[in-house]
Amino acid sequence: MQLVEADCVIPDAVSPPLRPGAVAVAAGRIAALGPPAALRARFPDAARTELGDAILLPGFVNAHQHGRGLSQIQLGYPDDALEPWIARRRGRGTPDPYLLTRHAAEQMLRHGVTATLHANYSYATGDYEAELRGVLRAYDETGLRATVCVGYADQGGLVYPPADEARFRAALSPGAQALLAAARPAYLPLDHTLDLMDQLRADYADHPTITLAYGPAGPQWVSDAGWRAIARHAARSGIGIHFHLLESPAQRATADRLYAGQVLAHLQRLGLFETAVSAAHFTQARAEDLHEALRLGLVVVSNPGANMRLFNGAPPLAAWREAGLPVALGTDNCALDDSEDYLSELRLGGLLARGTAPQDPGAANRLTLAMGTETGARAIFQPGCGRIAPGLCADLVAIDPRRARGVWLDPDCDPLDLVISRCTGADTVMTMVAGVIRHRAGSPRPGPEGLARMAAAARQAGPGAQTHAEEIAQALRAHIPGGEEV
Repeated sequence: MQLVEADCVIPDAVSPPLRPGAVAVAAGRIAALGPPAALRARFPDAARTELGDAILLPGFVNAHQHGRGLSQIQLGYPDDALEPWIARRRGRGTPDPYLLTRHAAEQMLRHGVTATLHANYSYATGDYEAELRGVLRAYDETGLRATVCVGYADQGGLVYPPADEARFRAALSPGAQALLAAARPAYLPLDHTLDLMDQLRADYADHPTITLAYGPAGPQWVSDAGWRAIARHAARSGIGIHFHLLESPAQRATADRLYAGQVLAHLQRLGLFETAVSAAHFTQARAEDLHEALRLGLVVVSNPGANMRLFNGAPPLAAWREAGLPVALGTDNCALDDSEDYLSELRLGGLLARGTAPQDPGAANRLTLAMGTETGARAIFQPGCGRIAPGLCADLVAIDPRRARGVWLDPDCDPLDLVISRCTGADTVMTMVAGVIRHRAGSPRPGPEGLARMAAAARQAGPGAQTHAEEIAQALRAHIPGGEEV
């Protein structure tokens, strides 16, 4: 048993703060919360962690990221429209998925994230199972609570259907065609994917912080047969499904051509919503898509920094909030400031969600907190976290606002306003996952030498690879909306 005491405890987005407050933790879960004196009397033998001026909150939930511990800027290629941006990766070498994910997890813990969803991602090594097991090892070793998606894609890896991929390839130079021909498979065949899920679920059945989910890449990347099989297996196994949805203008145009604009209704017909489902982005959704999302109970994960950096526009969070759509937030490893500072990205999402209608600032901050905690827990299929309440997971973050609470601020200001409006991830003084302190302010960080080696390895590719990848990216730019075919 341990007591975590702070100047203020904010249990959730609805309950009033406790000032001062304490949380009792036992066996990885919340045993009680209340005034420090009362809990000390109730648990006289408990060890005490005293956090002083800190504000204690439920840990933040990064509900969509890919374990990319080094950003594209660090790896040497710039922001671009999504499809050319993806193509530029073909000119880069393959980083170590374990090391990259471990670095991402360590960054998240330092910034107060206690739980995350690792969305589908492959480095196309030709051994997707080994990649995924490296990812799982990274989350296991760091202790970050993670829902890890088993990814799948079987179409649209170069150009989205129904475009003629052979025609697109034929228009490229021999060098670019050779680069594409040398590419190894990114994912496993469908039957192997289902088998891998069964193996991993058995391996991690009793794991305290790791959960499995399916991560079919998105409508334009997965055939109807793939969706049906994954949906059936997920429903039978009781596991969630998370995917990309209407992220870019090109994906919007593809959905219009393939599904007459009725992408969610089409996925429903394939059985997708027979289990818990969340989707990332949704930036290019129209009013009818929003209506369908509400009807189907879809939880959307917004990634505002990534959406704006990759030329997909600012997500209409104010309209979604007004409509009642449940929205969580993820960094997509492409946050506005090119870091894993979740709190800064949450602030951006909260500001976009305010709109122009007059409203109580306190209510706006509470909704922002919910986006980063409770709704995030729904989006990653882990309802046991996201709030501080007896019986729930002991996933806590302590933010010290002393640097933000300058002499110009009223010392009686709303503590949640301090966190949402002024603090950053650098103000995190403690991160606890399942009752274990995984980060304390001042703890050592990974050495820059290792990161530099990882970045250098990822930049290495075959002769001319970057030139040919750039050619493919330019061809895609002409091909996507505004170009010839899609």
